[in-house]
Amino acid sequence: MDTSTIVAVASSAGDLEAVSELLCALPGECHAAFIIVQHLDSGRERLLFEALGSSTILPVTHANDGLVVEQDHVYVMTANTTVTMTGGHIRVTPNPGGLHHPGDVLFTSLAKEQGCSAIGVVLSGEGSDGTLGIQALKQGGGVTLAQYPGSARFPSMPIGAIETGCVGIVLRPNEIALELARLSRHTSHPASAARCAPVIDDNAGHSPCGVTSPQEQSHGVYTGRSQRFIHAGGNR
Repeated sequence: MDTSTIVAVASSAGDLEAVSELLCALPGECHAAFIIVQHLDSGRERLLFEALGSSTILPVTHANDGLVVEQDHVYVMTANTTVTMTGGHIRVTPNPGGLHHPGDVLFTSLAKEQGCSAIGVVLSGEGSDGTLGIQALKQGGGVTLAQYPGSARFPSMPIGAIETGCVGIVLRPNEIALELARLSRHTSHPASAARCAPVIDDNAGHSPCGVTSPQEQSHGVYTGRSQRFIHAGGNR
């Protein structure tokens, strides 16, 4: 079984920019496999696949059932499916219908599969997908990241994740890519490297999660309850 770090990324089909920006900033050798899930219908599947394929130098393939993940590869879910991980293999099942939270399902599966080696990322998106899964990852000792909501076209998903108190790192998508590359070099225990990252402010008075961006003046401080971001140059 491949022992690569697995990074699960949840985002919204309405915003290809965030996930494309993240993939574009990844180095050619980052020692991790990436699984991208979105709220996706068949009409947008080809658009997503082509957009992501043109955004990165890494090979991009569909997340098909039974695949063994390989490092430096990107796997993209197909429409109307749910993706989980079992024994180092991707497992794909049809979406049973109703409320579809592919990020929560994948994050929870990865938390059970990899524990402290798991990494989950919540990017721009509408709704609350990823909120429950981020908590499962945190409880399992994994690394949790979210897009800085001030940079998100649709901030609901990252805000929901951050407000659980279970997100350790908040950055813009291109900065998340660089942090993922750094973390994945610690293949056996990326969570240990995350605790050394200068991105957590345990004394942050403005954030209910105790989390701020590492470049606080330019990124702002999350105020949580008011769902606003205070910037050095004013409010947004």
